[in-house]
Amino acid sequence: MVIYKVPDKPPPKLSNLPESVSNMFEGGKGTGKGELDSPSGIAVDSNGNVLVADTGNGRIEKFSPTSTFISTIGMKGAGNGQLGAPNGIAVDRNGNVYIADAGNHRVQKLAPNGGFIAEWKGPEPGFYGPRRIAIGPDDSIYVVDQGHTRIVKFKPDGQVLTVWGTKGNGDAQFDDPTSVAVDPTTNKVYVADPRNKRIQVFDASGKFLTKWEMPEWGRPAGFEDLAIDAKAGRLYASSANINAVFIFDLNGKRIGSLTPKPPDQLEGPSALALRDRKLYVANMFGNRVSVIDL
Repeated sequence: MVIYKVPDKPPPKLSNLPESVSNMFEGGKGTGKGELDSPSGIAVDSNGNVLVADTGNGRIEKFSPTSTFISTIGMKGAGNGQLGAPNGIAVDRNGNVYIADAGNHRVQKLAPNGGFIAEWKGPEPGFYGPRRIAIGPDDSIYVVDQGHTRIVKFKPDGQVLTVWGTKGNGDAQFDDPTSVAVDPTTNKVYVADPRNKRIQVFDASGKFLTKWEMPEWGRPAGFEDLAIDAKAGRLYASSANINAVFIFDLNGKRIGSLTPKPPDQLEGPSALALRDRKLYVANMFGNRVSVIDL
């Protein structure tokens, strides 16, 4: 992991760079314990443990808050508890782990110890490459069904509550959406729509509210992610195209960006997670996790 210190006030300007840099965990490409291959999902549980979707290796790796490798969850395959190109991860208040099992076109729900609980294949015509997962304040589960350009909302038991989105560039339409995040205080739902170069905002039922422009986004990467710090009133949006994380207030005003200097630059920031004023960034091209101290 890499720690970056960013002052609380004033918020960083677009040209500002984090200052204090130290290397804690590099990972590196490989199949061994603590090694990664194109990580594209990340979450932090209630104990501060970091779960990383080791996408190329078909597994989830779990690390302690101090970067020590703890365990591996899953292995390549299509059976219960097995994974094919895992992407987004979310952890509920009970410690259950939800994984967007993109290669197997399903979401898996696992117990805190990694034991299989259930799989969700989505409403008709089924999931096609589910990408990200977010959990709302009422424990609802939101899934980005990227291949079908829609958001699917579930109860924790897997019952479908609502579905919204079609392919296009109009309001409430998407072109390969990549991420979903939920504000726990307002229950607003934010969806990354990078090919349309925007973030769309909805209420919890899927009603379109507004949109924010993101001109840095575009077609090449497709792994843009969102994370919300409701207490600080900020939303973070990664851009794998230009190796940066952009910061907005929750009214859509852009207030800064994070672009660490070499050799600690972001390398394909593909997934974001927040906990205790720390922003965790999975670098899919660098095969490592960065931690930005906010």
